[in-house]
Amino acid sequence: MRRFLNSDFLRRTLLLLGYKIHDATNITDVGHLTQDEIDEGEDKLEKEAKALQKTPQAIAKQQTDLFFQDIDALNIQHTDQYPRASEHVASMIALTEKLIANKHAYVAASGVYFDISTFPDYGKLSGNDIKNIDAGHRVEIRSEKKHPQDFALWMIDDTHVQLWDSPWGKGYPGWHIECSAMSMEELGETIDIHTGGEDNRFPHHENEIAQSESATGKPFVNIWMHNRHLMLSGKKMAKREGESITIDTLKEKNYSPLAFRLLVFAHHYRSPINFSWELLDEFQGHMEGIKKLLSRLSPHASASLSVNPLPLPEQERGTRSLPLTKGELEGVSIEFAHALQDDLNTPKAFAVFLQTIKALNKALDMNDAELAKRLSSELWALDSVVGVLDKLIAEHKVISAIPKEIMDMAQDREEAKKEKRYDDADKLRNKIQSRGYTISDTPEGPRIVRI
Repeated sequence: MRRFLNSDFLRRTLLLLGYKIHDATNITDVGHLTQDEIDEGEDKLEKEAKALQKTPQAIAKQQTDLFFQDIDALNIQHTDQYPRASEHVASMIALTEKLIANKHAYVAASGVYFDISTFPDYGKLSGNDIKNIDAGHRVEIRSEKKHPQDFALWMIDDTHVQLWDSPWGKGYPGWHIECSAMSMEELGETIDIHTGGEDNRFPHHENEIAQSESATGKPFVNIWMHNRHLMLSGKKMAKREGESITIDTLKEKNYSPLAFRLLVFAHHYRSPINFSWELLDEFQGHMEGIKKLLSRLSPHASASLSVNPLPLPEQERGTRSLPLTKGELEGVSIEFAHALQDDLNTPKAFAVFLQTIKALNKALDMNDAELAKRLSSELWALDSVVGVLDKLIAEHKVISAIPKEIMDMAQDREEAKKEKRYDDADKLRNKIQSRGYTISDTPEGPRIVRI
């Protein structure tokens, strides 16, 4: 989920800065084989399907549904498209045929392989020199390969559960060709930005570059953005390492998934995050503070108390030319925008977000309605990237009416003040506070907020 959160922060930043974007997230519902797993004949999706006595399609649907539940819990915006590998096999076959035709791939007994010796730039993303790669450190190398690091484009295998007809016999596509084929079909031959975890840099993304650029003769990706791992006790957190913490785990422990969203936002995507429950506690605390602030911004007062509540502004996105000037930011802190323009520096942007919350609370304490209104508008603009306010309002319903009991006590206090019964007025103020609310006297009348 860290990987998808970073993509969401990028997407929201580009929209804030005025870019028009078109993005896609592929769903790999045709196995998910690394080269070693192909060589071993193991398919993760098929293996799980057999263990659970379900079809691969049923497992893929179940995992896809869970994925969408998780990204919704984290308030991750949906991308424009979610192409599925199972629906693009024809494109994978066509791309493989093209690579064979231009001598970048060859047919062997077990399948079709990409010949990395035909792509001199192999290793340009990861810095790996193919001469120094120990390809056989985990599995036995297939003897029909021209080079140990040649990777499968298509596997010929009529025993596999998921099979498709091809010019080379029944079989299934390799992992890497799926991504290139879907990317080209949905986004074109060259895309601007490709995101992913650092573990995908090699061999997956390296192989995507090789097969895509060999087929088109064009750059495959202009900008690569790889995020570092989420670490636990100094090791990468992963199922294969025996540690699996999910969004459901957070919920079971009474943490808001949005606290994890803030935790990721507060760390640069190029830096590893050393996860701990104590660290998450810190960001859960931030969430509680934000909820209290939202309560203070609630349209909660009655006309009888003559209080004009602060409006909750609508989130707006406009198109702007770059570089941005202070005048063009339309209420967005220039420090916030410039931090995001600097290699997506979300930690610096988060500091600005917290400063704005602090300043808004202070403005409310001072009953400075104009300043509070301006800061409230700015906070919503910042949150178009941070992405927690709208979800909090929807989930926790912090915008709600003040209970009638509290309103009645506030009205009684006003009457006591008019009659100069100041001791009674103070007692009513204390009683209101004991119920979890505070009351402030303003030139327009009393303002009630939840503590």
